[in-house]
Amino acid sequence: MALTVTAPAIPEARQVVRADGPIAAVASILRRRGMDPGKAALTEDRPDSTDEYQREVYRQAWVNSLRLSGHDDYARFTLAKLHADQFPDHVRTYVDKCVEARALNREQEKLPEGEREIVRPTVQHLILHGSTGTRKTATAAAAGAYAVERGLMTRFVSHSKYLGWLRPDSAPAGLTRTQILERYERCDVLILDDLCEEMDEYATNHVRTLTNNLITARANKGRGTIFTTNLNFDQVEVVLGERLASRIGGRALPLKLVGDDARKPQRW
Repeated sequence: MALTVTAPAIPEARQVVRADGPIAAVASILRRRGMDPGKAALTEDRPDSTDEYQREVYRQAWVNSLRLSGHDDYARFTLAKLHADQFPDHVRTYVDKCVEARALNREQEKLPEGEREIVRPTVQHLILHGSTGTRKTATAAAAGAYAVERGLMTRFVSHSKYLGWLRPDSAPAGLTRTQILERYERCDVLILDDLCEEMDEYATNHVRTLTNNLITARANKGRGTIFTTNLNFDQVEVVLGERLASRIGGRALPLKLVGDDARKPQRW
């Protein structure tokens, strides 16, 4: 059961945050996640509830991850806006199971290191697949918004952008390569959009290694990952290799989205 700690209200908007107490604890968490507490609404608009404050920081991190990937407009999607053929109930259940696993893993962290076990959700990988324009990314974005509301640190990144940001001096917003790795390996839920996009029939060993490291690091810690892709399992296997495709498909729930291209492009 989650414990809600209510912090005392700060009478002055610019009052310095104490070096101890719940707010300082949250600030410490933010630093470990590569975030700057000084830019995370610690002033007059900070909620008095530490849980709500952390959730607001998570909302900001979620929206920022969409912005970095060029998907700002997807911040509007929620489970309530999904159609029945976008599997809102399955998405909700998946996120709820991730919440349960995260809570159990936090309890495990209180045990001596040699006694800890990693708890994994029953379904660790949610795979949203289908042809172009079937609203896979919108569905994933709604899942991300719901995960944030349930108190999970959630981030969004396209597969190609993630790989590009790991090239020398290519990380965005002043981030380092190490911060990029930690940011997407350590969040509670990751949406990896457009898996294998534009990787026609093969990927270099370097791409396979980076993708494998990301997925393996997350799987080993029991963290959930949502994939969107236009490809089926066999096609992903061709691009990323049998072993990595098997890892993605392990403990997975594939949901196929169907229908006409929602973008309704003009053809010529």
